[in-house]
Amino acid sequence: MPDLRIFSYLPNPRLAKAVIAAHYSGADIEIVGDTPRELMQWLWDFDARKLTEAEKPGLDHFARTGSLGFAGLTLYKSDAFLQAHPFGTVPAGFSGDGSVGIFESNAIMRAAARSGSKRHGLLGDGPIGESRVDAFLDRSLVFACDTQRYLLAEDQLTEQLYNDMARSLVSYATGLNSILQHRSFIAADELTLADIAAVCELSLFTNESRMTQQLAKIGKDALTPTLSSYTSLGDYLKRIAPIEVFQKELGD
Repeated sequence: MPDLRIFSYLPNPRLAKAVIAAHYSGADIEIVGDTPRELMQWLWDFDARKLTEAEKPGLDHFARTGSLGFAGLTLYKSDAFLQAHPFGTVPAGFSGDGSVGIFESNAIMRAAARSGSKRHGLLGDGPIGESRVDAFLDRSLVFACDTQRYLLAEDQLTEQLYNDMARSLVSYATGLNSILQHRSFIAADELTLADIAAVCELSLFTNESRMTQQLAKIGKDALTPTLSSYTSLGDYLKRIAPIEVFQKELGD
């Protein structure tokens, strides 16, 4: 039985947070999922599986209307899934026996860090150190929410949404750049969950490269290249990127 089972669309940079944390903690995690479009064909459940067309009519009571990236689509979510995951989103983490649901990628990452048997400093040292890591995770979540709205806007991208994302990126990158001028890692003297979250969220943001047409329609340039002006953050990312587990999960 794994320590943690995760159901998600794949690939998912936010899921990479848990995979990287498990690498350091030794947690045994099992990942089940498919491409975002194919998740419409799956039963969302602890025992998630791809459905056949013949099965779907008998599961009409599980049919739900999706939101966010699945807006307007029919998804099959079991009652047990929604009891474990009341917000109905993925990635969806479960305890090894399926009795407890863990939602939100930062919480799933924490579970991966806490479930392993290896000694590590991912969570921070003591109550204050742990709270400092949590503070950076909370701030990363703000950036993540803004990123999600921006990347999923598609043809609904507006100048206002673009400007909101630009401000959020400046705020987040400025803060990280400031702290990294004085230390090698974000929240402590060694790698913590704050580092894993920041690198994965910035990796996810580079999906802006797929928005060329939408940006052209509103007469705006991509925001990703502006990150080059944050030299301490850039040096940090160049140092983290070659680490084997980060390279494996996030590529270049």
